[in-house]
Amino acid sequence: MAISNVVTLQRDSPRFESILVPTDGSALSLAAALKAVEFAQRLQARIVAFNSIPVYQYPVYVGGIPFEYPSEADYETQCRAIAQRYLGLVADAGSKQGVPVETRIEFNSNPAQAILEAAQREHCSMIFMGSHGRGGLSRAFLGSVALKTLTQAHVPIMVDRPTDEEIARAEELMRQNAIEP
Repeated sequence: MAISNVVTLQRDSPRFESILVPTDGSALSLAAALKAVEFAQRLQARIVAFNSIPVYQYPVYVGGIPFEYPSEADYETQCRAIAQRYLGLVADAGSKQGVPVETRIEFNSNPAQAILEAAQREHCSMIFMGSHGRGGLSRAFLGSVALKTLTQAHVPIMVDRPTDEEIARAEELMRQNAIEP
């Protein structure tokens, strides 16, 4: 007998009061995050917009560290500033729709693990995330954060695959706010 991880929502189902919305800085994840804001508005839920940044990697060169390579402190400062601008777009969308949005940034080189830990730490009852929808060899070689999160999560996950039009709107929003898509 197969075990199903599909959650059926019924009128008397428990409420989703807090939704974790992980983003990676791409237009695709922003498009999914904007949908999550609309979803949260309908559920009267709060959003925790989350960005996991890879941990600093020291360069390995035979001749030493190149002069133009940022220090760990500079790397973290620059990455945090970029993530804050990006998460600010989600917070602004929430504000316009009356959805409370908190933002969280974490340095962790395993994004699926970071997402699951953040959902638990923030007491989120659902995760809403975007996916590129890769299959076959692409998924095997590149991996899928959404798939890894789905297989390890203990809360319901809504995976969204934004349309090309939704991604284009997210790219335009990013450009308007001087963020490179």
